[in-house]
Amino acid sequence: MNKKVFILVLSTAIITLFSSGIIRHDINEEEYTKLASGKQFDAVGQVYIDTSSVGSSVLISEKFVLSAAHVFIESDTRLDTVTHEGQTIVVHQPINERLVDISKVSILVKGQKLNIKKITLHPNYLDSVSAGSCDLAILELEIPFNKVKHAHLNWDTDEKNSSVVGVGFGVSGIADKPETVTPLNKKIAGQNVIDSIGGFEYFGKSTLLFADFDHPTRVDCNKLGSSKPEPLEYICGGGDSGGGLFRKKNNRWELIGICSGSPIDFQQLMATGYYGQIMSWTRISAFKEWILDNTK
Repeated sequence: MNKKVFILVLSTAIITLFSSGIIRHDINEEEYTKLASGKQFDAVGQVYIDTSSVGSSVLISEKFVLSAAHVFIESDTRLDTVTHEGQTIVVHQPINERLVDISKVSILVKGQKLNIKKITLHPNYLDSVSAGSCDLAILELEIPFNKVKHAHLNWDTDEKNSSVVGVGFGVSGIADKPETVTPLNKKIAGQNVIDSIGGFEYFGKSTLLFADFDHPTRVDCNKLGSSKPEPLEYICGGGDSGGGLFRKKNNRWELIGICSGSPIDFQQLMATGYYGQIMSWTRISAFKEWILDNTK
């Protein structure tokens, strides 16, 4: 691969780290959008800052919405470089991070625009110790909204090995063709399995749920758990950031995670595209007390 193409692919990878719903190469995207359209996922909304779509969210009551804290952080930038296998890439590093102007924020749920009264970021999110692991934000709506059924929150700590569905808005693309990733701004849902639980510990509970993106035939892409992919295997990213991770338990869909994101393994990307990448979600059950305290 020549330098120009490498830079293009790497740049695409950096973008999709924060905005993607990446799907299997052998499955039609319509299957993913059909799954996302299920009524059980109506509580998943789209976050706007001014007129720009920047992330996703989940309605958890008539008054409150959960999302990812990083969606509501704005910053200045400085130029920096990243070196990979002898290639130097210019990147924009964020500095002076701060909460976005709340008057610019709105949520779109089933075509209804909802204005925000208050945004509460988890107090540990910007701490250097937690390294962004507490990536949660609670949004209070100006006016209660009851037009869709809100998500039920999971408080149990038995998420490992659960079959899950992630739902969010963002760009989409084919896993083995990073160059196909485009900002289509559509609702995508996909399947995976929680392979591992870890990350920063918050009051004795691990805060992240992990899953890898398994290839339908190549077992060398497997990083965690079983190498067998789900029928609609996928990983999410940033336009999906703040979107929900759901599982069905006792005949009821429940929210177990909020899409956060993970660093791209560039060596794996060059070899197999997004297959073999690892995704993380912020674990709802680890933040039970904080969520309840801030949604009274």
